[in-house]
Amino acid sequence: MTIHRRAFTQLLTSLGVVVTAPALAEGKTVEVSMKNSPKGMFVPATVNISVGDTVKWTNPGVITHSVTFDPAQATTASDVALPKGVAPFDSGNIEEDASFSHTFTVKGTYKYVCKFHEAMGMVGTVVVS
Repeated sequence: MTIHRRAFTQLLTSLGVVVTAPALAEGKTVEVSMKNSPKGMFVPATVNISVGDTVKWTNPGVITHSVTFDPAQATTASDVALPKGVAPFDSGNIEEDASFSHTFTVKGTYKYVCKFHEAMGMVGTVVVS
């Protein structure tokens, strides 16, 4: 006996069987903490992730920070770098116990700063492979 694809699908549907495509794998989330002592810093300063992964920055302290991937907002524009074609972005102010997340969709090296503490060396790097 031969059964056509359409008839088979209708049979499965009538039996309440749902056939779906496999779900795409979700990316992982990597945590970065903003530290204040002995100086402002991102911990870890460099993260290595894959395309589709998310980085979540959290500020556990009382001092306001930012995650700035915008050379126009940096004191030294070369402290910020983006892969070709990626638009600059910024977290805005990250207050105590707040966080900011970004999912990276383009391979390359991203350099960023806390625009408030860049002069103190608060810089970080995300490498997306």
